[in-house]
Amino acid sequence: MEIQEKQDVEDLEQSLSYAETFFKIHTPLYVGHQIGECLVRKTLEIVKLNPSDQSHYYFSNPEIYEMLNSGKDSETARRWIKSHEDKLLELFSQTSSLNIELTNNGLSQISIERIASKGGRPVQWRVRTGNRFVKSVMTKLSTDIRYVVTEIHDPLPWAKPFMNAVLSPTKLLLTAISLLTVIVIPLYMFIGVIDWPSKEMATTFVILGIFGLLIFLKFHELLNKGVTEYPVFWSKSLTRNKLFLSTPTGSKGSPLGIKAVSIEASCPICGADILIEKSREFHNRYIGKCRIAPSEHVFSFDHVKKSGKFMR
Repeated sequence: MEIQEKQDVEDLEQSLSYAETFFKIHTPLYVGHQIGECLVRKTLEIVKLNPSDQSHYYFSNPEIYEMLNSGKDSETARRWIKSHEDKLLELFSQTSSLNIELTNNGLSQISIERIASKGGRPVQWRVRTGNRFVKSVMTKLSTDIRYVVTEIHDPLPWAKPFMNAVLSPTKLLLTAISLLTVIVIPLYMFIGVIDWPSKEMATTFVILGIFGLLIFLKFHELLNKGVTEYPVFWSKSLTRNKLFLSTPTGSKGSPLGIKAVSIEASCPICGADILIEKSREFHNRYIGKCRIAPSEHVFSFDHVKKSGKFMR
C-alpha cells in the first residue's frame, strides 16, 4: 500500500529560500529552467504569506505561461510548457546541480510534480520537498518514521503572539518575572496577605494566575525538552499533535525561538495515523504512537530531525 506524504512547510521554505539564492548566482539559460525558477519564487512567496493553505501551491499551464509571457491562452500555454518540459524536469532531477547543492547543505531536495487533469480540473504543477509517496509495507528498513511539520491555521487571539516568537534573554527574564507575579498574587490572596475589595477582582486574578501557571509550565518544559504540548483551548479545533517547538534563531543575542506547529505522520507498519504524546513509560519523553496499535507500534520523536526510530 502507498500513501501520499503531506508537504512539510518548514522543509519547503528552507529549500526554496536556498534555491532562490542559487538562481541569483546561476542565472537560468534554458526556458525550462526559467519556468522552474519562476515556480520556486512564486511558491516561496505563497509559503511565507499563507503556509497553512497548500491549495495555492499549484499552478496551471496558463498561469505559468502568463508569469513569463503575455497572454493566457490555454492551448498556447499547453504547447509552450510541453516544448520545455524536458528541461523543467531536468532542473529538479535528483542529480541536478541545484539538488546536489541542497543535499550538500543539509537541505531537502526539490522535485516537480505534475498533476494530470481530472474532472474538469486543468493540468497543474507544483514544486515540493519530501517523498511524493511513502510505502507502508512492513520491512526491516521501513520501521523508521518521518514526521511532517505543518502550520496551525486556527489559533485563538491570545495564542497568536506565541505562534512564531523569538525571545532574547531580557525578554525571557521579563516574561518569567511577569508570570511568577501573576501566579504569586492569587496565592497571597488565599493565605490572607492580600485582601481585594471585590469578589470580581479576586476572581479575575485567580483566572489570570491559572493562565500564568499554565504558560510558565509550558515554558519550563520547552526550555528543558525543546518541545511541549500546545494548550488544547488555544485553537478552534480540538485536534491532536499540536506542539510548541524550540527553534534556532541564528542570533547569539536571541538564542530561543518558539514555534507552534502541527505534526503529521503515518505508521510505517500499518499506515494508520501517529499520535504524539508524553509517555510516563518512557520517562516523560514525547513519543509517537500508532492510533490503531498504540501499545505495539511505538516510535521515538526527534523534533529537530523530524524523524523517529521503532521502539517496540
